[in-house]
Amino acid sequence: MGGVGKTTMAKEVGKKSTELKLFNLVVIAVVSQTPNIKNIQGRIADSLDLRFEKETEEGRAAQIWHRLQEKKKIFIILDDVWKELDLAAIGIPFGADHKGCKVLLTTRLQHVCTRMRSQTKIQLDVLSNDEAWTLFKHNAGLDDAPCHSELIDVAQKVAGECKGLPLALST
Repeated sequence: MGGVGKTTMAKEVGKKSTELKLFNLVVIAVVSQTPNIKNIQGRIADSLDLRFEKETEEGRAAQIWHRLQEKKKIFIILDDVWKELDLAAIGIPFGADHKGCKVLLTTRLQHVCTRMRSQTKIQLDVLSNDEAWTLFKHNAGLDDAPCHSELIDVAQKVAGECKGLPLALST
């Protein structure tokens, strides 16, 4: 579901991976409903400081593949994937081709994970009512402030309308 925090979680994982020096390079590319391979390749190339000598998707994929093979440990985050993505067509080595290259993808659709043969799946669900109320209170500054019962009633209704979506509750 949109708004449960997939992108936020993926960015935080990337940030922590960098801080902990788990990888030599962390790359984040947004895929979206209508993936544009050249844009995804461009995003990856920018992270690699790679200037393309080829113009075709295949030529660009080969250059990315080669550059990524030179790196020891790489973490690639593909955000907002809506359908099966051909990693080789982008230039991302995977499996036995490069054991140091790890790929994390975020998607709303579990079958995408299945079709891409994901090794581990982590489902992010909406927050429980208690978790949602705690997050709403914190973001609204109602944690420790003395509040009138009318304000609390309205705040609880607003929090309920957010349906446990962290993004809605935070906004």
